[in-house]
Amino acid sequence: MGASDQEAGEQRVRAAVRRHARARAFAEAEDVISTVLSAPGVQAARERVEAAETELGLELCARLQPFQDRYDQACGGGRRGRARRALWGQARALGADLRAARRARDLDGGTVLRP
Repeated sequence: MGASDQEAGEQRVRAAVRRHARARAFAEAEDVISTVLSAPGVQAARERVEAAETELGLELCARLQPFQDRYDQACGGGRRGRARRALWGQARALGADLRAARRARDLDGGTVLRP
C-alpha cells in the first residue's frame, strides 16, 4: 500500500466521521426541539397564539370586505380593464393588498379566516 493510498483512506475515514457527527448533531437537535415544543407551557402559548390569529384574521377579513366588495363590483359587468386597474391603484396607495386575506385563507385551509 503506497502513501497516496493510505492518504486517500484517511480522507475517506475523516469524511465518514464528519458525516456521522453531522447526522448525530441533527438528531440531537431534533430531540431537543421536540422536547421543547411538547412542553405544557409551549403548548399553552401556541394555543393562545392560534386564538389571537383567528380573532385578528376575522377582524382583518371584516375590515377588508368593503374593499373586496368594491373590487368585485368594479370588475363585474365587463368593465374589468380600467376599473380594476383604478381600484388596485387606489388600494395600493392606501397600502392594502386586497388579495392578502384570500391568500392567507387559502394557505391555512380556511381555519383562520372565514372560508
